Amino acid sequence: MNKLFVLIFLFYTILCKAQTFDPALAARLQQSIDSMRLVLNVKGISAGVYHPEMGSWQGVSGISHAGTPIGTDMQFGIASNTKLFTGVLMLKLSENNLISLEDSLHEYLPAYNNIDSNITIRQLLNHTSGLDDVTSVPGYPDSMLNDPNRIFTAAELVGWAGTPSFSVGNGWEYCNTNYLLAAMIAEAVSGRTYAQLLRDSILIPLGLDSTFLDVYETVNGRVAHPWQNNFDNLNIPRISVNSAAWSAGGMYSNSSEMLQWYNALMNGQVLNSNSMTELTTFVGSGNYSMGIAENTVNNRTVWYHGGSIWGGYNSTMMYDTTSGIVICVLINQFPSQAFLVAGKLLSDAIDTPLGLSNEARSSFSIYPNPAKDMLNIDVSNKQILSVKVFNRNGALLLQGNQSQLSISALPAGTYFIEVESEKGVYRNRFVKG
Repeated sequence: MNKLFVLIFLFYTILCKAQTFDPALAARLQQSIDSMRLVLNVKGISAGVYHPEMGSWQGVSGISHAGTPIGTDMQFGIASNTKLFTGVLMLKLSENNLISLEDSLHEYLPAYNNIDSNITIRQLLNHTSGLDDVTSVPGYPDSMLNDPNRIFTAAELVGWAGTPSFSVGNGWEYCNTNYLLAAMIAEAVSGRTYAQLLRDSILIPLGLDSTFLDVYETVNGRVAHPWQNNFDNLNIPRISVNSAAWSAGGMYSNSSEMLQWYNALMNGQVLNSNSMTELTTFVGSGNYSMGIAENTVNNRTVWYHGGSIWGGYNSTMMYDTTSGIVICVLINQFPSQAFLVAGKLLSDAIDTPLGLSNEARSSFSIYPNPAKDMLNIDVSNKQILSVKVFNRNGALLLQGNQSQLSISALPAGTYFIEVESEKGVYRNRFVKG
């Protein structure tokens, strides 16, 4: 009987891999971005959804500029979604013993006014440093506009920081200065530029060929025109804006590669298990970690980040921790509401059955999800006959017959669980954080 259940599950897994994206869901997603674009009055949207059971969908709506519709290949400024790349880069440097997250600024960088040299790398990445945000300094936008061709350096910008908002480690406040300093440390410890580190450590290994750091790398595709206040800003150089944003917001990509990036990262293909634990340990009023935050959307726990940059792009990336669904929304306008569009697409995607009937879903639950060491299983007080955990390739990794299952031996990633009870057989997925 046990072999039969394994065969059924393997057949189910193979069938899911062979499936194409559900046409009905694709149509619903397209309708959503079309309607949301009109409601929010934005120029263009490029969106993507990765569904573990179906693969990826991309949709576009609106225009890049007059006479040119948004294309699925078009690149957008991802703005503060750059921070996740910076956070992951710092974690990879830690994995290679080049830094420790507990190292202080004074070990790598010279002293700067209003910047406590005892701030740790961890405090930079999770925004508990208390530093003043240089992008909020009076005159910051004017500095970009006065000379749009000027390349600003991070060392220059951090010198603009004003009086700290709070003492080190005694609060939480989102601050771009933190991520400029983090990349400065990465360059100091490696002897390489931030752009080189990104390319060699993340972009090349994952095949993210259309993702780049503007100003410091060559534009290698079609960039959607940026809009603000109903004005096409293409003819205003973005050198000053994007050089100043740098490791806190200067990257460009398309929706396809952002789906690929989030999916690879969240499924343990980029960082080791210890680093994934660091990445998913959220602190402060922002529930923030190291370039990613935790939030509740549609009554579901998501890991996400947003980004906006003057002149004009807006983006939201979102990972649903229960289903493994990834959402990407890129908009070529500032300001705009990419987060609202992402929430709508997530709602569309989770309404699609994941192999369980509504009745089965209401009587079967696993928690916490994501989990670290122990997984709890509830099948409405019915006796559990067997529990099996499989990886994404259908290989059996763990088994038992209790309502609790230790998963401490599993590396970080996404797994399938199959539970046989008196009521029937249930399948779902969970994330090991």
